[in-house]
This record gives sequence, C-alpha cells and structure tokens, in this order.
Amino acid sequence: MKLSNVYITSVYVIYIMPVVITGIFTENVCKFDQRCKCSNLSIEVYCDHKNITDGNIPHFPKEVYKLFMRFNKVMIIPPTTFNHLETLTELDLSWNRLSYIEEGTFYGLSSLKTLSIKGNCLNYSLEIPNDIFKPLVSLTHLNVARNMLFYTDREFHTFPSVFLTPLNKLQSIEVDAGHPSLLFRFSNRYLSLTHLTRLKIDFCWLPSVTNLTFLYLPYLEYIEMTNCKIQNYDVGTLPKRKKIRYLDISHNRLNDDSLLTLMQDLLLHDELQVLKMTNSFPLVLDYNPAYLTSQLNETKIEEIYVNNNSFIEINGDEKNFMLPTTLKVCDFSNNKLGKFYFGMPYLSILNLRNNSLGTYLSSKRYTNSSQTELRKVDISNNLIYDLSYSMFHGHVKTVKINLSKNKLTDVTFDLSHLVSLKELDLSSNNIGGISSQASMDTLHKLSKQLQIDLSNNLFKCSCKNLVFLQWMTANLDMFIFKHKYACRFDNNDVVYLTNVNDIVKQLEKGCNSYTTLMISVTMGITAASIILFVGLMFRFRWKLRYLYYMTRQKYNVFKRIQSSPDYKYDAFISYADEDTDFVVKEIIPNLERDENMKLCIHQRDFIPGQEITQNITNGIHHSRWTICILTRSFLDSYYCMFEFNMARMESIYSRDGQNILFLIFYEQLRPKDLPLVILELVQKQSYIECTQMTNKGILFLGRK
Repeated sequence: MKLSNVYITSVYVIYIMPVVITGIFTENVCKFDQRCKCSNLSIEVYCDHKNITDGNIPHFPKEVYKLFMRFNKVMIIPPTTFNHLETLTELDLSWNRLSYIEEGTFYGLSSLKTLSIKGNCLNYSLEIPNDIFKPLVSLTHLNVARNMLFYTDREFHTFPSVFLTPLNKLQSIEVDAGHPSLLFRFSNRYLSLTHLTRLKIDFCWLPSVTNLTFLYLPYLEYIEMTNCKIQNYDVGTLPKRKKIRYLDISHNRLNDDSLLTLMQDLLLHDELQVLKMTNSFPLVLDYNPAYLTSQLNETKIEEIYVNNNSFIEINGDEKNFMLPTTLKVCDFSNNKLGKFYFGMPYLSILNLRNNSLGTYLSSKRYTNSSQTELRKVDISNNLIYDLSYSMFHGHVKTVKINLSKNKLTDVTFDLSHLVSLKELDLSSNNIGGISSQASMDTLHKLSKQLQIDLSNNLFKCSCKNLVFLQWMTANLDMFIFKHKYACRFDNNDVVYLTNVNDIVKQLEKGCNSYTTLMISVTMGITAASIILFVGLMFRFRWKLRYLYYMTRQKYNVFKRIQSSPDYKYDAFISYADEDTDFVVKEIIPNLERDENMKLCIHQRDFIPGQEITQNITNGIHHSRWTICILTRSFLDSYYCMFEFNMARMESIYSRDGQNILFLIFYEQLRPKDLPLVILELVQKQSYIECTQMTNKGILFLGRK
C-alpha cells in the first residue's frame, strides 16, 4: 500500500469524528451568526461541523478571543477574514479542505498564540508564500500535522520548514515526518527556532532514528514520536543538549539492542521526568532491572510507562533493587510478568494490571519496603487465587487497591495497615464471603471512608456464611454496585441481594433450628458414649487391673535390663597432659593390671583421624564410669572441662540420672578455685583425695 493511501485512510477512518467541547460555561447561539455558538460574552466562538465554505464564512466580531471552525469545507480563506481580530489568541481551522493559504490571510493576528491547521490538504506545489506566518509575531504553538504530504511530481516528508523560519517565538509544534525507505532528518532551518522545546510527530514513518534525526532541533525538551514504526534506535539520537524532560516512544517495534541503546542514551539526560514506552517492544521478553533502577538514578524521573509489552519477569537484584527516589508512577500493566520485586519506599502509583503474578504473589510481595508512599495499587486480572498475608504491610497511605478480575475466594490477607484506604475493588472474583473476623473488623473501622466493590461475585447463602452476611448488613453503606451482588443457597438457588436484610432473617431462622438440632444430637451422642465407656470399664474391671499390674511389672524388668548395658570400657580417664606420668605410672598399673579393668585413655584409645570432640563423646558413652584427675592444669584445659561436662550430660540424659562421674583431687584445691558446677558436684556426690604415695602405690582416702 502506498504511503498516500495509508495517510488518507488514517485521516478519514481514525480522525474524522465528532468533537466534544467541554468547559465550565453556558453556550448560546451567536447573535452575529446562528450557525455558531458563543460563550463568555462572545469571547469564545464555536462553528464546528456547520458545512461552512469559502463563500459563507461568518463575519466575526473583533472581541473574539478564541475561534474554533473545525470540520467544515473551507478550501481557501479570503485574506480579510481575520484581519480585524486583533485580540484573537487561539485559532483552530483543523479538518477543513484548505489547499492553499493566500498572502495576507493572517494579517492583523499579532496576538495569536495558538494556530491549528491540522488535517487539511495543503498543496505545497501551489507556491504558498514563504512568509505566510510572518504576521504571527506572538505565535507559540503550531499544529500543521495531517496535511497532504504528496502530490504528482514531488514528495514532502514533513511540513516545509521554510514557512517556519519567521516564527522566532515558537515553543511547540505538531508535524508529520518520515519516509518508509529514506533516512529522515529535520531541516537545518529549525536551528533558528531557539525557543522550540516541544515536538509531536503525528503522522509518522521512521523505521530508523539516528543521531541525524534531531540534529537541528537542539533545544527540544519534550519529544513525542508514537506509532512511527521505529525498529532501530541508534546511540545519540536524542538532542545533544541533553535536556530531555519528556519522551514518548510508544507503539513502535524496537528490539533488544534498541532498548539497550535507548536506555544508554537516557543516562545522559539528567532532567528526564516522564518516559513512555507503551507497546514499544512487542518481541522483547527480558527487561533488565538496571533499566528501572541504576540507569535512571541520575535522572529526575517521575513517571515511567512500560505497559502493553511482552516482558515476563522484572526482578531486582543486589545491584539494581531500589527504584529511583524521584519515581512516583510505575506502569507495567498488560505484560506477561510472572515476577516483580523492587524496593519502592517513595513510589505513589503502581500499576501491574493484567499480568501473570498470581503464583508469585500468593507467597511473596512486590516490594520489601516496610513503609511505602504508595497511594494506588492495581494488581487486577493476574490470576490471583490467594495473596501473601503481609502483602499490604507498610501501606499506610494507600487509598485505592484494585484486585478485580482475579480468582480470590476469600479475604485472608492482612488489612490492618491500610488505615487510609478509601477504595477496595474486589469485583469479578470467586469470593463466597469473608471468613476472617479480623478482616471484617478492620473494614468496619474504615466504614466511614471506605467503598468496597464486591460486584460479580457469588456469595454463599449458608449457615457457615451467616456471620459475613450479618456483617455486610450492618455495613451496607460501605458497598457499591449492590444491585450486582448475588447469593447461592445450599440447594443451588441463586438470588440477587436487592434486599439483604430479608435474606439474612430467612437464614437466621433456618440456622437457629439447625443449630438447636445439631446441639441436641451432639449432646446425645456424647452422653451415650460416656455411658458405654463406663459400662465397659465396670464389666471388665478385674481384667483391666490384671493387665495394668502385669504391664507395670514387665516395664520395670525391661528398665533394669536397659540400665545394665555392656560397656566397651570400665572407665574413661580424664586428665591434663601435665599429669600424664601419674596416669601412666599409677592409674593404669593399679586399675588395669591389678584390678583387671579396661580403661579409655585418650593418648592410647582415641581413633586417629576422627574429631577429638567425637572421640571424647564416644569414649564417655561407651564407658561405665568417668574418672576426672583434678588439678589446676585440668581446670585450665578446654578439653578437660569439655570431657567433664560431657560426662555430666551423659549422666543426666543417657543414664537416667545415675552418677557415673568420680573426681580424684590429685592436688590440694581451694573451694574458691573450683568452678561452680564442680563445687556443686563435690557437695552432692563422692570424690577422692589422693593424699600420699606408698611403696605399693597410691593411697586413696574416700570422703563423704
């Protein structure tokens, strides 16, 4: 299809529609021409859709301040039509049939600030005077978009810039631009427009944008290039002054590389406030979290729109987690997100509508911020069956939450933090009622300010749900769209809750009878069970006594068997390395040779390669007794005290409190030198003092 055909189709199918004029004023038929409507004492005049042609243009009074003559059939405006309108500030001639503008058409319009000739058929081959706009010395806003850019002999890819050079006060312009095959750039004549900061490209065809596209528009701060069929975006496309505040590049077909270069370009524009990328990356699945965090931290970003794309996951990592502190609006609606998680303590509006976050949000939150500035949250249409209990913790300033079009069956998430909530949309879910009394209490506290939408749910009209229905009746003013509330009884009959009170009374009556019956049946079953139990006890009383005593005797025998296990060692000897001679020369000969006992000595019996603590616990556990050789070196040794404490634990937990620990004082130790735990054991249990040596060995004197 040729570009001219595309243009004509877009003009007549998309743009020609009735104009709705709004304002706080009363419209009246104008006295000077009944085809027009006047307001504010004829200062504003509206002559839209009146089939006005060249020969019957009204004669407007000189006091007219704003004039709208849209959607008529004017082809050429007589030169004297507007010459007397010295106070006119806005003139809208869009969607007529203008093919030519005569010299002098705009004479006298020295106060005009806004001019629109959008949607006409200007034929540039008719040699329109180059200085046609020269009388417009005050003009700041110009709309020349959607004019016929093509004719038989020559193509115009945009409005001829030669007409614009006299407009040295121009601040914003709306034009067409582009070509399906040629690389487009705006003319160097735009350099003279030093006040031009706003550009909107209306009819747009720019398959590629490069560092030449806006080369001669260095002062731009606001750029809107939507529906431009952009596929390639090169580094340096944006103006070099790096003062972009607003960029709308929506409805294009950018790829991964173009997304990367775009975000790199924006790194240099620290004045950026609004970024719109709606439906810009239809085939890109991954959105780097840095694009939302670190790469925007140096800007003044306030609003970002990345909705209507195909991203599947945006999850902050350690380096890219906190959203910029200036960001207030974040819109990722209509994607395919399965995860979204960022720190957002300063965000005001979060829109995640129409994604696939149901599974993720059932157990996790979209933010870790304990306190947020969020005022509006939209997570509707996300296949949510359940929400994390703490989902809205810290949302103390939130006034609106949209959870509509999900699969919720109940309100189980915590609402206690939502102290400012004014709107809660739960419509079009599967909610049968609210079972949580805490949730109902919280909502009741907010009833004076809160509106809840539960339309298009199907409540349960049953005794189990009676509490919810009674609560709903008591807080009826809080609910909106009540005519859409329906309720299903146990017999599957469905009724609309047009009169909730009557349905609640009906249920209360039926449920009271049911409750009485259930209590009676329960009490009867309980009484019968008690009688049966007592009767059986009496009937078999002697047999039960016999079984009791026999079981008790068998238990005692089993306990005695358990308390006499076979041990690998008779005793575990715990001593400090400084006392090795005493153990080797005295303890081992006396007990192993003379008394035929088997001792566990760490220097001899520990298993090589095994941890020393494991050797200690195994040695104590497999020894009948534990003997500690108490000296000052023993008290100072970490492992000696470890062996002592493990023996105590063995005595308490594995030997049923049986004392297996024996202390031998090889040195005189004062009570104040002993740890409290050893002193306590000395006072309660036996110990031995090694007092002297004899030629036969050691003489031990027992005490206590």
